[in-house]
Amino acid sequence: MPDELVTIGTFSMLTGLSIPTLRHYDDIGLLRPADVDSRTGYRRYSSTQLDAARRIRLLREAELSTEDIARVLNGDAFDAREVLTRQRAALQERAGRVEALLDQLAHDVEGIARTMKKATDFRLVAVNIGVDSDSALEAASAFWGGVLGTQLENWGGTSRQVVLGEGDAIGFLNIRVRSSEEPHCGHTSAFGLGVVGLDETHQRALAAGASEHYPPTDGENMPRHSLIADPVGNRVVLWESSK
Repeated sequence: MPDELVTIGTFSMLTGLSIPTLRHYDDIGLLRPADVDSRTGYRRYSSTQLDAARRIRLLREAELSTEDIARVLNGDAFDAREVLTRQRAALQERAGRVEALLDQLAHDVEGIARTMKKATDFRLVAVNIGVDSDSALEAASAFWGGVLGTQLENWGGTSRQVVLGEGDAIGFLNIRVRSSEEPHCGHTSAFGLGVVGLDETHQRALAAGASEHYPPTDGENMPRHSLIADPVGNRVVLWESSK
């Protein structure tokens, strides 16, 4: 018995795919009708296409692109696993971001102040800035010397260092030329520094050549702070600190 053909409307009801969607899938070659009337242009579909259409609907509900849907339908089991594994990871990552956003909104609606979590067994002991040339090294060293009110030292090689703080609060600022083979070559840094006298330090940074992203600002749930970028592109939050 020959396979019975059905209209696009009937096929839409049987598969859950809208008529405009079926037309679009025909246009892009994802799901062609079994027959198209040459005179009227009416599309007709075969019952043997139901499984493929329903699978397409499920893949679309999983938010796959039409390109990935085609790969699942036309490829082998390896292709399907690769596409689905990648999509699962993307959806899980997005779900985590959405959950964090909803938590933040819930706190805002309920008026609950958020506090920064602490890792009390750790402390910042070093800030490492990578630059891509000797000239950038000199520019960054001169800038940070002006901000900190001291001269960075040459401890050998293409780097400059200065000790930050004293006693139990000691740390280091290191600026070094990174070679082209290093994985982070060319990347800029983003970090924060606690300073005594935020307004004065911020002004020294601007005088030394920093770009101001925003001036010293009182934070609702954080210390007073400002944001600058140094001459080689590193972004730095300056936090009001105490000795």
